[in-house]
Formats: sequence, structure tokens, C-alpha cells
Amino acid sequence: MATTFFETHADRRAQANPLGIKGIDHIEFIVDDADQWRDYFVNRFGMACRFYADEATGVRGRRVHVVGQGRINFVVAEPRGSGPEADFLRWHLDQHGNGVRDVAFRVKDARHALEEAARRGARIVRGPDSHETFNAGSIAAYGDTIHTFLERKPHTDFAPGYKPVPGSFEDGDIHFAMIDHVVANVEHMEEWVKYYEQVFGFDLFMHFDINTGRSALMSKVVSSTDGWVKLPINEPSSQNSQIQEFLDRYQGPGVQHIALLTPDIVTTVAEMRRMGQEFLDVPESYYDAEFDQRVGEIDEDKAELRRLKILVDRDHDGYLLQLFTKCVFARPTLFFEVIQRRGRALGFGEGNFRALFEAIEREQARRGSL
Repeated sequence: MATTFFETHADRRAQANPLGIKGIDHIEFIVDDADQWRDYFVNRFGMACRFYADEATGVRGRRVHVVGQGRINFVVAEPRGSGPEADFLRWHLDQHGNGVRDVAFRVKDARHALEEAARRGARIVRGPDSHETFNAGSIAAYGDTIHTFLERKPHTDFAPGYKPVPGSFEDGDIHFAMIDHVVANVEHMEEWVKYYEQVFGFDLFMHFDINTGRSALMSKVVSSTDGWVKLPINEPSSQNSQIQEFLDRYQGPGVQHIALLTPDIVTTVAEMRRMGQEFLDVPESYYDAEFDQRVGEIDEDKAELRRLKILVDRDHDGYLLQLFTKCVFARPTLFFEVIQRRGRALGFGEGNFRALFEAIEREQARRGSL
């Protein structure tokens, strides 16, 4: 029988997105104090409390807040009580400190995503878990990180046992729309680049090497074919780099930073600074006479960018503005990036990396790890 155009087009789409991924659904943090980190995201990032769960709501072994803004959902979970789930959360905290456990993806069909990922070489660690309004399953990723595939019915709660928080609303001058990218630090970059290519059908988007003379890394970015999911993967190329420090202090591979996309970085960073969020220092020399030549004509007031210490990088399709928080947990591991893209800018601020790395190296020197 002749193959129709529709069948060929559908096959192409399936090959380009074999797991049926729609985007990042949420990121789960295992933390020592869920209330503290709920308040951190509310008071420093302008997020709203969306859902709550504990044993009283039907969720055992953990106490959880879901906070978010726009399409961003952060799950902050602490161990509570006894049982396998509570024991695992305590083990994870002891091993890694506070950190990301799950980078979860929204999918069209959770059972299909799980089975297809396994067929392509992934290891299933949980599921399938089916409910009337919620289907999910999880696979192993780098280190102790997992990826959960979630299939949701419209207009339902976050998950079974998660109750909406009444009276919570999003208001203020901090505006985040979505997660722009999630960065992993691993020991063997090529292994994980191939993993996302083979299991997820992602493309190698770009790669770059950075060397300041004191520390270095190699990075490759894998991306979904539609560009909505971007996952840079770093490996250390020197023993005293911040990537190696992360691997040592986190005791293995994990999520290094999460980039949050904003339509107005000047207002967002100004308000975050006012609310007490600390960012990596940017040297005054970054804004020297070459800054104008390097950046060219932009819509923003350059004096305001200098005052707020916001970085700018131009590529062939536009430019981006970005700034990085200091490490937020007790161990010097995870931090956040605030990013705005102008035009069709697709990069990750490679032109800013030297300034970023030098700032991180100053923090390392203060800790005595460089």
C-alpha cells in the first residue's frame, strides 16, 4: 500500500520527538526544610505557593510545597515520618545536601514515553503510576537525578494528594515566564550527550570549551527539535575547576543551575536585589570601553545594566541578557540564572563565560577551594 503524505509527516514528527515531550513540567528539590525553601522562592523570586502535600493529604514520607510563576513549578520536598520514601529522602540529603532530584517532563502519553525510553536504553526507576487524572513514570539520568514523564488531564490538581493553596496569587515586579534551560555537571559529557540523543531524540545544539588559565570546562548543549527543552551538559577539564568542585561537594553528577526566562530582566533583577537576592559579582572592567563595541546597539539603558551588573552577549540572531545568583544552598553546588532573550538569540552567553568564571573563581578562592 502506498504511504500517504500524512503518514510520512507523522512518522517524521515521531522520530523527531519519540517520547512525545511537550516541555519541562516541574523540577523537584529534596531539601532539609520545605518551609524555608518555600519562603526563599516566594520572597526572593516572587513565586506563588500553588500546592501543598503531606501525610494528612494522602502523601506519605514527605512534606511538600509547590511554588511557581508562569509555566515554572518548583517542588520542594522534605522527609517526614518513616517508611521507604522518608528513608530515601534522608539518604539523598545526607549524600548530596539540598539539591535537584527530578527534572520532570510533560508528555502526551506517559506509558508510551516510559516504554519507548526503556526500549531505547533508559532504566525505569518508577512506574507506571496511573490515576484517573494523572499518569506518570520515571527513568534514571545522571548521578541520582531522574526524569519523570507526566501525562495530565486538564484543570486538575498538581498530583494525587496535592491540595491547592487558597489565597495565593502572583503579583509584583518579578516576572518569570518559563525555564529556559537546565544545566548538568557530569564526569563524562559524551556519555550523556549520547544518552539524550538516543533516548530522547534530542539534537546536539552547540558546544564550547572555556579556559581562564586557572580553570576550564567543556560543554555541549542538547535540545529538543522544537527548541523548547535545552539541556547544557558540562564536564571538568581541570582538577580545580568549579565543575570539579561541584562533583566533589555534591558527591556526584547533578543539576548545576537552572535558567529562568524573563521578559524584563532589568525590572526583575532590580526587584530581586531589593528583596535581598545575592548575585555573583561582575567586575567593573566588564563595562569598559570595549563593552559598547562588543554589545553594539541594544534597547536597554547601558548605564542601568552596569548599575545592576547585568551581562550582555550578542550572537548572529540577536542578543541575550543574563545574571547568575550565588550558590543558594550550604554546599557550593546549585545556583540560578536570570535570562532575557532579544530577537532570536539562541546562545547561552558564551561571550560572558570568562567574566562569569572569574567571578566564580573569586568565590572559590574565598572558600579555599582554588
